[in-house]
Amino acid sequence: MNKHEVSDIELVKKVLAGEIEYFSELVERYEKLVFSYLLSRLNDIQEVEDIVQDTFVKAFRHLASYDCERKFAGWLVTISRNLLIDSRRKAGRNIASTDLVTDVLLSDSLKETNAHPPEIIIRRERFRQIVNMIQELSGDLRTPFLLRVVNELPYQEIAEILNLPLQTVKNRIFKARGVLREKRETYEEMS
Repeated sequence: MNKHEVSDIELVKKVLAGEIEYFSELVERYEKLVFSYLLSRLNDIQEVEDIVQDTFVKAFRHLASYDCERKFAGWLVTISRNLLIDSRRKAGRNIASTDLVTDVLLSDSLKETNAHPPEIIIRRERFRQIVNMIQELSGDLRTPFLLRVVNELPYQEIAEILNLPLQTVKNRIFKARGVLREKRETYEEMS
């Protein structure tokens, strides 16, 4: 049986039965989700990595309290959100959007080697503008939009992760796309 055919609940049951090596499959499945969720809220990549690690440590320690009626991804995001809030409180700082997202996404976009330097510069600037526009979205629009676009999650899963009604998630993503389209058109008119 392919390890990706095993459901989250089956993996949780195996870990609780003492087969702790199966927890690494849960980490592998959801590390990118937790990382991208935190990345859009923090200035410090080291802090993001620390909270991601703390999220999985806490999830492992409290796995017996996981409610199998909930999505595992939603449970993890809730843990990471709570750890983020605790971290911000301890540091006396607010949760802020960051240019870190821009830096990470731009570094990924530069890996294409077939383009000519002028094309790379134009593409990089266009991409930077798009990322800046995304960062300007309010948090209630940005989070579901990024979960949909970056993590390619289905609407229903986003609703469960964020503990929101499905229609609210759809509306927020639709509104985010509209705001971004409007900003892009304004930017192109000015260029």
